[in-house]
Amino acid sequence: MSKSKTTNIVRMDWLRNRTPTGKRSATKARKLAQYLAFGRGRLAEQMERPQRGQWLNESGQVVPHEEVIQWVKEQGMENLYTRQFVLSVKDITLTPEAFNRAMAAGGDLFREWRLIRHEDSRYPHAHALAFGQEEVRIKSEAFRQWWQAVRAALERERQAQIEQEQAQQQRLALSAVPALSQAPGQEATAVSTKQQIAADAEKSRQQGWGLG
Repeated sequence: MSKSKTTNIVRMDWLRNRTPTGKRSATKARKLAQYLAFGRGRLAEQMERPQRGQWLNESGQVVPHEEVIQWVKEQGMENLYTRQFVLSVKDITLTPEAFNRAMAAGGDLFREWRLIRHEDSRYPHAHALAFGQEEVRIKSEAFRQWWQAVRAALERERQAQIEQEQAQQQRLALSAVPALSQAPGQEATAVSTKQQIAADAEKSRQQGWGLG
């Protein structure tokens, strides 16, 4: 896919779940999940804001934020790496479920994740968190295949959403046509009714004068 025709973005970043002394730690992963759900700031400030979106798991089920934080803590202590993914489509708004289906299209390289969609940016996008013991190199063949599969799935979701919106616009346009076409007929009926009332009134008047 050439850069000039690029309509979606799939990016991965990662962090190590270790302190400077090498001890296991899920602190960075927990703070990242908290930020994704509530934005920047201290915990008290974050919790005063509405959540930026609903979390979904790899099966597409809605997961409460508290459960996500607990999952992140457990996974961060168990696994060496936290992986953060960004999925974005520039010219259309996808649902969280659509982003999640695209993430799932990558196959088994990343089997478990938690995903949240954001709309408070120029382009609606989604973040996903996953964990693992092994470093995933972005130049590896395995990651390249995953990346291509997810991007292709995003493009399918994009096209499906475009077609759905176009069909909805066509239905709205068609539903407006009968209303416009009925307007002249309604005017003609109104004129005919007035003429009939006038004629009946005149006939009644004539009959009243013995002219009928």
